[in-house]
Amino acid sequence: MRGARKIFRVFGIDIKLHYSWWFVFALLAYALSTSFFPHFYPDLSSRTYWIMGIAATLLLFVSVLLHELTHSLVAKMKKINVESITLFFFGGVAELPTEDLKAWTEFWMALSGPLFSLVLAGVFYLIHTLNSNIYLTAITFYLYQLNFILAIFNLLPGYPLDGGRVFRALLTMYYKDIKKATWIASKGGKFVGGALAFLGLLGIVTGSWNGLWFIFLGGFLYFIAGMSYEQVVIKDVLMKVPLLKLIDKKYNYFTPEVTFDKVIERFKKTGEENFVVRKGQKFLGIIDLRKIGRLDKQVWSRVIVRSVMIPVGKMNVLTEKDNSYSALRKMTQQNLKMLPFLKKGRLVGVVYNKSLSHQLMMKLKYGI
Repeated sequence: MRGARKIFRVFGIDIKLHYSWWFVFALLAYALSTSFFPHFYPDLSSRTYWIMGIAATLLLFVSVLLHELTHSLVAKMKKINVESITLFFFGGVAELPTEDLKAWTEFWMALSGPLFSLVLAGVFYLIHTLNSNIYLTAITFYLYQLNFILAIFNLLPGYPLDGGRVFRALLTMYYKDIKKATWIASKGGKFVGGALAFLGLLGIVTGSWNGLWFIFLGGFLYFIAGMSYEQVVIKDVLMKVPLLKLIDKKYNYFTPEVTFDKVIERFKKTGEENFVVRKGQKFLGIIDLRKIGRLDKQVWSRVIVRSVMIPVGKMNVLTEKDNSYSALRKMTQQNLKMLPFLKKGRLVGVVYNKSLSHQLMMKLKYGI
């Protein structure tokens, strides 16, 4: 996912952090340190409140991570490989090599996360009631409540929340149509998101600035619910378009020793930003002018293509195993506008993002 950075790997799964996490982390740590803990546990030092606030925020992040890992471990039990998890603050997105999940598989994958959060809430509650350390008592007081809220919130029947995924799985079993099931479930997601935003607005009107959280979460859910249905529609269209039909065999290419000024000359003439790099029939990589840093004009004639290309070893290329939808996913994940299609390691041609977009526009906008 764009805007995310890998932080570590566990159980063979890459854990990535979305940039928005840092904003929410800072906001939550500030709220806990200056409002929540001072209200419930007065007469402690400011430094103590900040330590407790940061510790509680980090442990909430760990709770969210464990929630998401539970989904992924259930997927692995069902022989589904999870490549990565991108974490926002109150949830995450698992990247699967396929989205063709059986309804029962999706049902149990979705339900496992909230169930684990309920168990975690119980564990923190026991620690809160059985220990005598005021700092641990304060932190677990917050964590058992938040994990309980996390579980209940995720069980709301609004896609793509876990409850919405459970709802979609049940609808899929009933209608035998995942597109229709997703449409209904995404409407539930928009309703829940709109309701949360409305409650947040009411909170602000009545003087509670905590309503900002509801507006933030509600708006985010409303937006994601719409996108989730669009994703299913896009998949439905592109799965019917043979990828071989979109391969362009008349592509622009350079040899690796050509200087960068020649690339710029071609760009001026054609407006094309993407080029293949090959030596003879051997594919070496691609040039994406959007990804090349600023180079002084004086050095263009001394910089060769090999030094600015994206080598084949650092990209996920297209093969016979791909379809038009997986081609779009690969381009989106790598933020590329073009990918080579290789057959038995040999370059056959390239597929452009604009060709996929053209197919989508013809079907969705004009019904062709």
